[in-house]
Amino acid sequence: MSIDLSGMNLCYDSVLKKLFFNGKPFRGSIRFLDDMKDVIYDRELSGGQSPERELYYMFRDICKVKDRETLKENDLRYDITVIPPCFIGEEFVKTQGHAHSLVPETDVTYPEMYQILDGKAIYMFEKREGEQIQTYYICGNKGDIVIVPPDYSHVTVNPSVDETLIMANWVERNFKSVYGPILESCGLGFYYVREGDGKDLFIENPSNKGCSSELQELKPINPGLIGLEECESMYHLAERPELLEFLVKPQNHGKMFMEALKSV
Repeated sequence: MSIDLSGMNLCYDSVLKKLFFNGKPFRGSIRFLDDMKDVIYDRELSGGQSPERELYYMFRDICKVKDRETLKENDLRYDITVIPPCFIGEEFVKTQGHAHSLVPETDVTYPEMYQILDGKAIYMFEKREGEQIQTYYICGNKGDIVIVPPDYSHVTVNPSVDETLIMANWVERNFKSVYGPILESCGLGFYYVREGDGKDLFIENPSNKGCSSELQELKPINPGLIGLEECESMYHLAERPELLEFLVKPQNHGKMFMEALKSV
């Protein structure tokens, strides 16, 4: 499976489950079923399957040699995640999910931006305030771009039964993933599952008992919001790092995040 990524000479081998960059395997990390046991819909399932079952693959800090110093100087990182299609019980495979650490000397957390390189995705992100849970979801296709605003926990689902999801993300390179909130609530407010009759739907997390939960659909952003053309690779922003300042200093870009939260 080849990926057009602005001449980066990048491809994913779905048989070997490896990402090749400039013809050489790029070292990544694996998320196993055991890592997911506390956030899946059917938590009893994890006890009946191998905890070493591989679910998805993460490749961090990918860039052209000529861009490396610029990205370091601007505190930016470009990653790729590969999520093959599968089910965990009735639930479509997803990422473990996380929140982000606070920007130093602010009360705002770092955001993140994704682009689908191949396949389809459902991005879910939510904010919990007391007993109120607001969960958003975005259904995306190849080329679509999604911004996860500050202060949201988020999860990505591969909703396909036969297509591998390959997605890229831009993020502030020094941020820390925060897993506590998602582990405590056993996942986000909703799971995406396929029932026995073949119907795909969102099911509310039973751990939300006593909370008021709302699920709202949003749309991918207009690429013009970040200075790109339709279907243009967001890796091109490596040459214009000033357009990614909102990932590093989100406290200065409230209007952009309001735009990203516009509903369909």
